[in-house]
Amino acid sequence: MHTYVLVECFISAGILLYVWFCPIGRLRRDDFRADIRRIRDSLFDFMWQNGYSYDTPAYIQTRQTLNGILRLSNTLSIPRFLIITLFLAKQDGRNDDLHESLMRVENDHLRARLEKAMMDAATRMLRFVFLEGTAGTLAQLLGNLMRTKEWARRKGRDLLSNAYELGGPSLSTDQRVLLSGDHRAVQNC
Repeated sequence: MHTYVLVECFISAGILLYVWFCPIGRLRRDDFRADIRRIRDSLFDFMWQNGYSYDTPAYIQTRQTLNGILRLSNTLSIPRFLIITLFLAKQDGRNDDLHESLMRVENDHLRARLEKAMMDAATRMLRFVFLEGTAGTLAQLLGNLMRTKEWARRKGRDLLSNAYELGGPSLSTDQRVLLSGDHRAVQNC
């Protein structure tokens, strides 16, 4: 009987892991890609609606950066993200190209929109890498557990501090118990 239960648990765990990493993992990655494409396409629409040139260097670099995020999305994970970040941090001047081209944009409205697109993409990428998937789910579960533990602790303190009111008067101060005790003492004499 125990062997059957153990085999059933392993099969269930295997099915759960398959569903988590294959179909749900692909959906999560596709959702991330769709959000990055939405940011890129809304930037394209902004340029068209306001009559800005698509040849603006800051726009070209922003669009290339968004396309690079899309290309990396298949293999993007916490370790890879950290390695890429460390590698780019060691390259002098490489990270400053986009920032410098954004600062050279004279139109404040265009610069603000390009910066917003980059900030939205960075925020979405960080959420994808750190808050979604296995690590993110475990972090969220741990956070929820800590909040639940703190809530239970707070409610326990409230319950103990109000125990007298909740429980009513104690037996030693209840007049009926004292009278019946005195009454029994008189009867026993």
